[in-house]
Amino acid sequence: MYNFVCKVITPQGQITKIKMQEKDKISCLKKLKRNGMTPVSVEKKFSLKRDYDKNIKKQKKLTSLIHSSKKKNINLNFNTKIQFFNKVDIRELKKFTEEFYLLKNLNFNNTKAISVLIENTENTYFKQILNKILKELKSGKRIYKTMNQYTNIFPPVYINFIKTGELTGNLKEYLKHAITYLEDEEKIKSKITENLIPSIAVFIGIMLLTIISVFIVIPGFQEILEASGKINKLPKITLIVSEIVRKIIKYWYLLIALIFVIITVFINYINTEKGKYKLDYFKYNNLIFGKLKFLLDFSRIINSLFINLKSKMRIQDALEITKTVTNNTYMLGKIEEAISNIYTGKSWISAFENEKNLSPVIIEIIRKANSKKSLDMLENALEFINNEIKDETEKLLTRLPEISYIIIGILILLFSIVFLIPFLQIYFSELLFI
Repeated sequence: MYNFVCKVITPQGQITKIKMQEKDKISCLKKLKRNGMTPVSVEKKFSLKRDYDKNIKKQKKLTSLIHSSKKKNINLNFNTKIQFFNKVDIRELKKFTEEFYLLKNLNFNNTKAISVLIENTENTYFKQILNKILKELKSGKRIYKTMNQYTNIFPPVYINFIKTGELTGNLKEYLKHAITYLEDEEKIKSKITENLIPSIAVFIGIMLLTIISVFIVIPGFQEILEASGKINKLPKITLIVSEIVRKIIKYWYLLIALIFVIITVFINYINTEKGKYKLDYFKYNNLIFGKLKFLLDFSRIINSLFINLKSKMRIQDALEITKTVTNNTYMLGKIEEAISNIYTGKSWISAFENEKNLSPVIIEIIRKANSKKSLDMLENALEFINNEIKDETEKLLTRLPEISYIIIGILILLFSIVFLIPFLQIYFSELLFI
């Protein structure tokens, strides 16, 4: 807890100073708001004794770190955590957005709000980015334009909410939409990750065990059988695969070079217009993640469209803005087709009618919403899509372990048939006649 001196305007219109003890500035602002006071400034008041004690503890920690690191240069800051990776996770972005929304409710302007949030941010990388954004804000740029430079932190959908909020003069409302979007994304990612990581860990473990067996155990068996002169008794397929394993062990550097060349060719291909389009098409049409990926992107498009139409935008302008919520070239092509349909007098949703990842119910609801210009029906369509996303997520979480177990079972079966059983049969049959 820290001591703060808050200069506030009371409900009676008087300006006064209040001393408070809270963990940070945001907590002070929340408490003042609850009590009907308008903050003018919030300043931390330092306690010399407490800060001295804290600094002594920190100095001891720093000394131990310096001795352990020896010649390594570590950039330490008492007021921030040590950052080893330049990353801002979704929880940090959600916390930032919630606090930004709170400050806007307290009638802070964007520059002042970002200044306060910078002081309340522990992630040093995020703090650096916010400082750059603040600098550009002071030069007269809009927030969404500065965020466009950092799409690794701010997702396109998020930036779209900020952009629409700024352009319509209703940033507070769109910050609420951004918070809801981040909460939904966090739920989906955490649910998939919780179920996906154990399956991947088991799969990788058995794969490593199989590779170790193939490249270490098999050559040992081969040496034993060659020494006994019984190697030719093995099945032909086993001999062929054994020879391949031996060549890989001997010329491992050629295999690594080949893998490197394949990866380089693949990266260069997907960086071409045709390659990127085919990869983006595959993302939506693969049997495992395809439908879920498509529904997630389509949900973002409909959500953005709903919010923009709610702000009295024309349908073609709203669709134009939705292009910022995805970078998938296949989906962008569909949105372009939808905009072209509007100018030729057709329904924009007809561009998506042949999509196998969309149920006819969704298409029909959106078509009726478009013909009747009903935002309520469009919101119902969005709810229906979100329900399909939940169902598809559940299917995926059930499907992933099954797929991993099938692959593992096939690998074990092949290993047993090709290597383990033939080697053991010959080896133990020889032992029986000794």
